[in-house]
Amino acid sequence: MFLEVLVNKLHESIWRHPEALQYLRSRGVTEEEIKEYHIGASRVVIIPKDGSQDCENFQKETARGRKLENKVIFPIYDMIGRVVGLFGRSIETKEFKFILTAEGKFTGVLLGFYQALPYIYETGKVFVVEGPFDLMAFRKVYKNSVAALTAGLSDSQYMLLQFFSKTIITVFDSDKPGQFATEEAKERWPNVVSVNLGYHDPDKCREVLQGGFEKYVKTRVDGVVLF
Repeated sequence: MFLEVLVNKLHESIWRHPEALQYLRSRGVTEEEIKEYHIGASRVVIIPKDGSQDCENFQKETARGRKLENKVIFPIYDMIGRVVGLFGRSIETKEFKFILTAEGKFTGVLLGFYQALPYIYETGKVFVVEGPFDLMAFRKVYKNSVAALTAGLSDSQYMLLQFFSKTIITVFDSDKPGQFATEEAKERWPNVVSVNLGYHDPDKCREVLQGGFEKYVKTRVDGVVLF
């Protein structure tokens, strides 16, 4: 599939892209995490063609790869490890690009779900944050963490998570969209609880607390979730 080839090329390229590596380090992402999540980046992105409709759609949505240039690229995997989408974040601005295959749009996706699945099985619980760097921060404490890539949970995302976990814990941003999404999720689904970190988001919490981040997060979580 063209996405598998593209993701591998972008991951190989990131080691030759010092600006992207420095950006990720500044956001608290380690080299091990870059490898585990197969994060990529490239100054020039060429999408390999395979004749599929998904490939044609990606070509159009990314202006033949130009909209993915100078971004760090997070591959989005399904439960069996197939790439079903990409999330690109600019290394210079807050601009991002979020693209899914037709299957990904139908089944619902969460960034980091494939990597978190063994830990979700083990604990019967899953933490849901909003953005990719919130995930990179929170998974340092709880590896059973995923990112919704938006404020809130869709029906398809919820169905996917509740199939594998008994308890879903949202850790959304403290802004209005995040808090609205928190209350909506708790009202709609009885097995959803929430944790409020008292900071804008998990990534900001990590940035401010540095070495005290893990202890602080566990204290906040312990007040809500029993392990």
